[in-house]
Order: sequence, then structure tokens, then C-alpha cells
Amino acid sequence: INFKVADPKAKIEEIAAAYAGTGDVSHIDGIRIEFADWWFNLRASNTEPLLRLNLEAKTPEDMERHKAELAALIGA
Repeated sequence: INFKVADPKAKIEEIAAAYAGTGDVSHIDGIRIEFADWWFNLRASNTEPLLRLNLEAKTPEDMERHKAELAALIGA
């Protein structure tokens, strides 16, 4: 999912702070946070002023819930 934001790097840092201490964090290629039953990766596009969100969860309902939560934090 692509999101247009004014400052992708600052938004990644904001999301990282919002989820600090809640899952296993990797800062390779943006931020990836893994939880017991879902994960997400948020990274800046190399060619466009966009953030790209990839997310997986064990159920479609959980995926939609987490997607909505992240979209709200990103400001979409």
C-alpha cells in the first residue's frame, strides 16, 4: 500500500516510536516489526515521494484491523 507523505523518513521514525517495545524490530530497508501473529514493513520508495507498507497477519480480519491502525498513524 502506498502513502504520500511530506517527509517519509520522519514518518518512519514516528511509527517506530509508536510501536517501540512492542515487537521484534529491524531497521534494514525502513522499519520492520514482527509480532506473534502479524508483521509489517514500512519503507520509503527509492523513486517516488511515497511510503510503502507491506503487512501480513494470520487472518484477513486481523490484517484489515492492523492496516487501518497503521493508515491512521501514517495519516492516510
